[in-house]
Amino acid sequence: MTAALEDPLRSARRAVHAGQFSEARRTLEQQPAAIRRTSEWQLLAAMARWRLGEFSSSRSAALQARDAYRSLGDVDGEMRAENMVGAGAFALGDLDEAQRGFSRAMELAERLNDELMLARCANNVGNIAYYLGRHSFALSYYRVAQSRFERVGFDYGVAETLINIGIVWRDLGNLQESQAAAERALEISERNGTWRLTAQALAMRGEALGLLGDLPMGRAQVERALALARIREDHEAEIESLRILSNLERQSGRLGVAEELGRMALAQALALDHPMSIAEVQRDLGEVLFASGRKSEAVRCWNAAAEGYTRLGAHSRAAQLSDRATATL
Repeated sequence: MTAALEDPLRSARRAVHAGQFSEARRTLEQQPAAIRRTSEWQLLAAMARWRLGEFSSSRSAALQARDAYRSLGDVDGEMRAENMVGAGAFALGDLDEAQRGFSRAMELAERLNDELMLARCANNVGNIAYYLGRHSFALSYYRVAQSRFERVGFDYGVAETLINIGIVWRDLGNLQESQAAAERALEISERNGTWRLTAQALAMRGEALGLLGDLPMGRAQVERALALARIREDHEAEIESLRILSNLERQSGRLGVAEELGRMALAQALALDHPMSIAEVQRDLGEVLFASGRKSEAVRCWNAAAEGYTRLGAHSRAAQLSDRATATL
């Protein structure tokens, strides 16, 4: 019997680890029913589906994998599945469940002394803190994650946390720090050929450049990110690139183009059913409409975004938008 037959999930596992998520899904779907019921099949399916934007089915597969690993007494498998449960819940906007999943994964990682998973969990908890508006806590978790990723030599994780750090600095108005973080992340991601992070770093760097006054260079960087996201079918990165391009066009005074890009981003966020992206795009589209003199439409966008943030539990973000809407009326 060949090694391939002895390990039917080898090709799917390699595809997931290589970032070839569509190929991984195709390979997984070709497996017989007996293999599809295994815990590893469910975990790999959860990972591939998450990257493809199929968050609900990803969470479902992760829950099945977690329960199966737990019944087998496989702590390592349970830990990895619990982390995916948290990731699926996070993407769907259930921050409480996400927190539980990441915290449980961190607890198991500490039991196993798994430094890499501890780094991933710290990064994930930082993401929750960010969306809750707790920027100082988010930065603290991201820095812990970055340090641990560096300790184990996992460049992908280093670049990912640098992107997250840059986003926080952007929100805090420190564009120089945001740009610096983006450039470091871009250097790492391009050196390692990690296209997904390359697209994210390009978009963030372009946004910082544009906000600092270099609109042509900023626009060019984000357009590169958008093209890369489309080639790789990374829907989240595509939405984010469209949102940033809309903001840059608004800054340049091209309000018609900015609105078109914002509505494209919103349509894709709605199609993906990604609550956080929907709220962020609605927030920024409101600014475009306000700049166009359409105050009542802007208020409707801000109120919709505030409702979305409230459902996510991001109450400080919701309050800011509600105040913005009230002040505009």
